[in-house]
Formats: sequence, C-alpha cells, structure tokens
Amino acid sequence: MKVLKASYSGYLIAKSRAAEVIGETLVKPAAKVMVQVMIGDKATKAIDCVPLSNNSVHRRITDMAKNVKQQLLSKVQKSCYYALQADESTDIVNLANILLFVRYELNNEVHDDILFCQLKPIHTTGEAIFKVIDDFIKNNDLDWSRCVGISTDGARAMIGSKKGVVARIQAVAPEAKSTHCCIHREALTTQNMQADLKQVLDEAVKRINFVKGRPLNTRLFSQLCDEMGSDYTQVLFHTEVCWLSRGKVLNRLFELREELQVFLDETFNL
Repeated sequence: MKVLKASYSGYLIAKSRAAEVIGETLVKPAAKVMVQVMIGDKATKAIDCVPLSNNSVHRRITDMAKNVKQQLLSKVQKSCYYALQADESTDIVNLANILLFVRYELNNEVHDDILFCQLKPIHTTGEAIFKVIDDFIKNNDLDWSRCVGISTDGARAMIGSKKGVVARIQAVAPEAKSTHCCIHREALTTQNMQADLKQVLDEAVKRINFVKGRPLNTRLFSQLCDEMGSDYTQVLFHTEVCWLSRGKVLNRLFELREELQVFLDETFNL
C-alpha cells in the first residue's frame, strides 16, 4: 500500500511540466542515491519497489485527473444553480480549442473552475460548439435547467440569434442569461486606446524591441542588470495577440527603468 501511495508522487512531474519518463531516468535514481547516503542500502531497496516508469507515471496522473474531475462535477451537481463561460480559440498549430468554465455555489460561497478544454478538429460553428458542450453536460449528469448564465465573446458563432451557442443554450436552459465576457470587453476597449496612452505603449515597445530584438543587446542588458543588483535581468516582449501581457510588459519596464536608461544612454540615443 505504501509503494502504491509513493508512486502517486508522480503528480510532481505533471506540476513541473516535465516529460513523464523523467521519473525513471532522474527522480528515482536521485532518490536512491540520497537515501543510500543518508539512511543506508536497506532503504535503497525500498525505493527500488516504487514504480516510476513512463507508463506508471502516466496512469497515476490520469487517475488523479479523473478524480479531480469527479470532485468538481460532484460539487456542481450539488449546487442549486451554475453559470457557464465558453470560449473558442485557435492555437499556434491551428487546432481549435473549446474551453468551458463554470461558476457554482457551494457552502454559501461562489467558486470558479475550468470544466473542460477539448479540441474541435473540424468545424467551429455554433452548432458544433454547442454539441461539444451539450454532450459534456449530459454525459456527466448535469442539469441544464439549473444553468442560469452563459458568458461568451462577441463572435458570431457564439451570439448568433438563431444558430449561435447562446441561442441554443437558452433553448434548453430558459433561465440562462447571456452576458458579454468582461475580459473580452476590456480587450475591445484597448483597441481604441487614447492617443497619449498609445504613444506611451508604442515608445515602451520601441525600447523593448531594441533590447530584446538583438541577441548582443539582450546579453549586455542582462549583464548590466546583474551588476546593478536588479531583481530582474530581462524586459518582456509585447505582443498584440496576447494583449493581457501589456500590463506585465509595462510593469517590468517600469521596474527596470533606471537600468534601461543607463543602458540606452551608453549604447543608443533613443
């Protein structure tokens, strides 16, 4: 029983996002060496009994994932009402991902969790997206009648009056109220940024690109930050796609403003 329990330590591999094979090639050998030095050979033999092969780690991670899913579904099933937030996006390899978040009530507290993330290999129409959501709701014994809210972005597949996801959900869950995703509203707002704020962002991106766009400048700036005892040694790239990164980019630039000023004064008249 102890050996089985110890094998579930493989969840640490999943948390570190390392390859599952690392359990057998690194974690177990390292544990054996440490135990042998600190305790002795007898304890080393006990470590040998712990299964940390690639397949074993994969099975343990799968088991824990299923358990976490069942715990979440049980909580949602006990909730009197729940609300959903759906999003469909295409990743860098052109695969369509459908994400569904749930907000539910438990012990007089409101909780938020991700319900699932599934690939949609072909079409991303409102009908196709709704089918994925509907199949999940029905296959996991969730009641559509208790759905009181659905939040989406402004895509036609989501808010189409007849074939959109929202319309189809409201057909099976009449109590569901539709709202526009607040984060997406912020994204739309930033597209019409005030001229003075946009100028600040453009100037910041210009300086960041000068440092990050050239490997030599990156190394020199990193060395300068290290010599000045800075908390960070790199500025962050800004990308229009990941618009949420704007805040982090500007915060990091502000924290390294003195280092950047020294660097630019010595190398570039910007």
